Amino acid sequence: MPIVSILLAVAAATSPAPSPADVFADCRDCPPMVVIPAGSATLGSDAAERASAGIVPLFGDREGPTYRVTFAKPFALGRTEITRGQWRQFVEATKRPDPATCGTHEAKTDNWYPRPGFNWRKPMFAQTDDHPAVCISYDDAVDYTKWLSAKTGKPYRLPSDAEWEYAARAGTQTPWYWGEAPEPGCARANLLSAGTAIAIGWPKSIGDRFVCANQRSFTMPVASFAPNPWGLYDMAGNVFEFAADCNSPDNRDAHADGSARTTGDCARHYLKGGAFHTPFWLTRSAVRGAPIAADLHMFAVGLRVARSLDGKLG
Repeated sequence: MPIVSILLAVAAATSPAPSPADVFADCRDCPPMVVIPAGSATLGSDAAERASAGIVPLFGDREGPTYRVTFAKPFALGRTEITRGQWRQFVEATKRPDPATCGTHEAKTDNWYPRPGFNWRKPMFAQTDDHPAVCISYDDAVDYTKWLSAKTGKPYRLPSDAEWEYAARAGTQTPWYWGEAPEPGCARANLLSAGTAIAIGWPKSIGDRFVCANQRSFTMPVASFAPNPWGLYDMAGNVFEFAADCNSPDNRDAHADGSARTTGDCARHYLKGGAFHTPFWLTRSAVRGAPIAADLHMFAVGLRVARSLDGKLG
C-alpha cells in the first residue's frame, strides 16, 4: 500500500475532535495532520551552537538571538511534506499552469540558476507520487493552502517560523531533535549522501563529515524514516519547506506568541529544514535558510501545511 494511503488510513481512525498527539485528515485525500500541543519553548540558536556547527555568518546571524515563545493553543501541522501526488490533485483541480523554469544548483560555482523546461513534473531526478513535490514557489504554496481551505472549509495556511521550529524540536533543545551530533541523522533523515554528492557534483572540499556514506540520492518518498518525537516526518532533510514569515535579518522582531512576522521584506521568504543536498548544519531545527523571492521555483523546495484549530485563518 502506498505510504500516503497508509497515513490516511491511520488518520481516518482518529477522533473528529482533534487533541494533542492526534492525527487526522479533513477529507479522504487531504494531507494527514498532527495536532501540535500548546506550550512554551526557547527557539533560535546561540553563538555557541552556530560556532560548533561551523555556520557561515550569512546563514547563522539569522538564527539569533534565542527567544522564548508560548503557544496558548494547539495547532496542526502536516505529518509529511506535501507529496507530488497531492500537488497533482491541486494542479488538475485548478488548471494551474506549470512554471516555465526551476532553479538548479551548480556545485562547482556554488550558484543557482533557472533551468527552462523543468518543473514539479520534471525536476531533474526521478520521483513517484509518494515523493515530496518540488519546484514549488512560495506563491504556489500559499495558493495550495487557499485551495485546501476552500475544499475543506478549514483554515489551512503555511506554518509560521516559530510553529515550524517548535514542532521540529518536539520538546528538545538540541541542534537536531535526535541530539547534539549530526552523524546519527544519516539513519534518521534524507541528508546529503555520497550518492547525492556524486550525482550533483559537489566538490570534495565540502568535507566528508558533512556527507552520509549511503549511496541514495535526491528526494525519497515521504515518511521513509522514523518520525520525530511528535510524529512528524522529514523535519530535517528531504526538501526545504517554507515558513509564512516575511524575511527579516534575525530574531529580534520575533513574536512571543509564535505568530508569523507579516511586515518587512515580504517579497522574500526563507526556508526551513534543509534538504537532500545540504550540509548537516542547514538541517538543524533553528536554521532559517537563505530567503528567496516569492515567485521563485527551486529543485529542492517543497512545502508542508499548517492548520489553525480555533476556526480562524492565520
